[in-house]
Amino acid sequence: GWKTFYKIGFYVITVQLQWCDVCALVLDLYIAFPLSLTGDQYMGDSIALYYAPLFFEGIAFNCLFLLSFFLSVNRFLLFIFPRIHNKLFTYWGTRMISLTVWIYVFVFIGLSNVFGCRKQFSKDEFYFWYNCSNRVPEEFHYNDFMNIQAYFIPAAMIVMYAVVFVNVKTSLRGAVKNEATLFKQEVRYLMQTVLIGILIIVEVVAFVMVPFLNVSGYGQFYLNILLNLIVIANNLITPIVVLSFNSDIRYHVFSTTDRLQKITRIVTSVT
Repeated sequence: GWKTFYKIGFYVITVQLQWCDVCALVLDLYIAFPLSLTGDQYMGDSIALYYAPLFFEGIAFNCLFLLSFFLSVNRFLLFIFPRIHNKLFTYWGTRMISLTVWIYVFVFIGLSNVFGCRKQFSKDEFYFWYNCSNRVPEEFHYNDFMNIQAYFIPAAMIVMYAVVFVNVKTSLRGAVKNEATLFKQEVRYLMQTVLIGILIIVEVVAFVMVPFLNVSGYGQFYLNILLNLIVIANNLITPIVVLSFNSDIRYHVFSTTDRLQKITRIVTSVT
């Protein structure tokens, strides 16, 4: 159960990813679905009803992005630089990294709003975007750092995946039986990381590029459907992957479900 999993850096990060998934999905449904359905920004300029939920959606999305990156770093260091991994991703090390990510994202998104960039949802073209009212054309703006980050981190993740893939292919050939068993277990963690990371890479690239595509008509309609499916898939992928690849987690989930069903039957029979 959690008494075992909370000691492993991989699971500590994936649990946070799942909370980010839930938060982002709920806020996406709260903001995007009603506006898309009605075509009317009925929330107005309300901070409580519109801008605050979008602020926290930005927090959830960026934490999901950066935690996926550090999950990839976790796997990369384990395979390529295991000594650094063992020193960096300790019990407290993993938690300090996670805390740093959350503080960084809160400060970054907060300053983005202070410097005039507010996240909004386009009810006409159905995508999230940052409205930077004080941006000067051809000059660097604070929010441009977000675009730089969105280009650099996915590229770094892809490079790490490629390096680890080559390392895995070469290492498995010379591994003895006991080492191969342990190595294959780590490869399973790696596969989960790649599956979780690929979709967030696609979503981030789409978030940056879609406003510049100038697609209109039915092309915009089908593109929006595709992007919405990617967002939903990205917000669902972490629990699906963790549940599919880990028999211990499946056992605890199903045993908990069985206990709840028994309690429900007892309560029903009594009432």
